[in-house]
Amino acid sequence: MRKPSWLASGRLLPVILSLLLAAGCDWPGRPDPAMRPVPADQVLDFDILYEQNCSGCHGANGKVGPAPPLDDPLFLTIVPDAELLHVIQKGRPGTPMPAFAREQGGPLTDAQVTVLAEGIKPHWGKQQLAPTEKAPPYRTQGRGNAERGEEVFMRACMVCHGDQGEGIEKDGRLIRRIKDPAFLALISDQALRRFVITGRPDLGMPNYAGKRPDDPAFKPLTSAEVDDLVALLSSWAPERPGHGKGNERRPAGPAKGRE
Repeated sequence: MRKPSWLASGRLLPVILSLLLAAGCDWPGRPDPAMRPVPADQVLDFDILYEQNCSGCHGANGKVGPAPPLDDPLFLTIVPDAELLHVIQKGRPGTPMPAFAREQGGPLTDAQVTVLAEGIKPHWGKQQLAPTEKAPPYRTQGRGNAERGEEVFMRACMVCHGDQGEGIEKDGRLIRRIKDPAFLALISDQALRRFVITGRPDLGMPNYAGKRPDDPAFKPLTSAEVDDLVALLSSWAPERPGHGKGNERRPAGPAKGRE
């Protein structure tokens, strides 16, 4: 049986190819560049980088994780941009926060670290505080006093954390314990200051100005009172790598900028 003249002449092949190209198909066996996997060190998408590197500690949506929440508008208002970059690059020595920059032994390139650092505020900072709502600065302004911190603790913290931070009893067990050697050994003074100022809104902990259960007229803490409270909490800590035990072994000099 003879083939039709149009088939025998090969005129069908250009027709088929034109139809395939019009439909968006590529040559058989040729990979689509859009489907090629992106090398790990070339991923520059904030959502992907956050999910792979941060969500395990800070929560899938920036909250309700073992580490401080990132979707807190108060935190995002007071934390300096340079601080975000610094902590992601170098971590917090002596704490579970690792360094992510490659030159510090981490997995991320400089470009990826920058994507994370510069993406946090745009991603969660859409509800930042108004400029008139003054909060204590993120960084300490001076050396606190642990004795004065006891008075601040009684006024601001005792109702939830117990007289000496040992927690309060509920259903036969202690909850909200803060005088915990394991916790205090793995947290820096700067992170303690951040908790005192911002609280843990994802877990119901009030911030420096939030009302207390037994004191509806509670007055917001000043920056000096925050320093004193941090000094008290730090004095309860066991020996920390690079910090000594609480306030006892810290070098003299201004505390500003200390990790």
